[in-house]
Amino acid sequence: MADAVAVALGVAQRQHGVITRSQLLELGVHRRVIDRLVSARRLEIVARGVYRVVGSRRTWEQRALGLVFAMGECAVVSHLAAAHAYGLDGFRAPGLVDITTPRHRRRAVAGVRVHETLDDHLLGRVIRGGIPVTGPARTVLDVCWIAEDDETGLRALDEMLRRRLVTWPELWECLVLHARRGRNGVARFRRLLLLRWGRRVPHGTFARTVQALLRDAGLPEPVAEHPVKAGGGRYRLDLAYPDLRIGIELDDKATHLTDKAFEDDRIRENRLKLAGWLVLRYTWERLLNEPDVIVREVREAVDRRSCAA
Repeated sequence: MADAVAVALGVAQRQHGVITRSQLLELGVHRRVIDRLVSARRLEIVARGVYRVVGSRRTWEQRALGLVFAMGECAVVSHLAAAHAYGLDGFRAPGLVDITTPRHRRRAVAGVRVHETLDDHLLGRVIRGGIPVTGPARTVLDVCWIAEDDETGLRALDEMLRRRLVTWPELWECLVLHARRGRNGVARFRRLLLLRWGRRVPHGTFARTVQALLRDAGLPEPVAEHPVKAGGGRYRLDLAYPDLRIGIELDDKATHLTDKAFEDDRIRENRLKLAGWLVLRYTWERLLNEPDVIVREVREAVDRRSCAA
């Protein structure tokens, strides 16, 4: 038993000096031994089922991880507390620790500002300094919601990009997936991304973001750059469901507003229609502002073609 206790204390030290009751039991420390360690003041109860090793250095990280443990499985540090955990300049350790948890697992824990979610798969959970936190893109979105001004959101965005903790495709995907759900902070997040981006989005990023949107909505993932022969011409559809003859074309002003492109698009679309293809067209602006409409239209097209097949 002494060996099990030594191993458990070693695990706790690697976890900023905190450990859970379930971890102690899994490591072979009996319940009665846990109680004796508390009575002997070798362990200190910090929350239900969570202990601190007496003598370990008290830090914000220790407190944050202990509170995550107390909130239960799937809980993560989020919002301003996550920005601090990433070490972003200008984000001091907050008094209350922001923690996001699935709605059905909420617990009452002192010192926590609780944020509930029904979509915990979108949290982008990562480990930062040994602490579970929201992913970089989701952290920026959450800061945009809770911040009092745009400057705070921009500081979080700029710091994440400067430190190369997040990529632009990850930011766009985060925006679109959360916009479909109408999440708080999306309007400011969208505005700040557009403010900082200021240039044309690569077509590949456009296509991958639409694929992620449809996949997240439970739809089959469309094939990218699908080759098609129609009316004597050879074309490539940006995205397609070949078996259902549904094509999704992603339009941007730079490639579709010239006189030649305008004429070619009409010829191409007519040939595809005559060949039995249903072609849906979307712009980047619609993707950012109406992702739910895109999902609805694609789903309707898939359902209709599937029934007709």
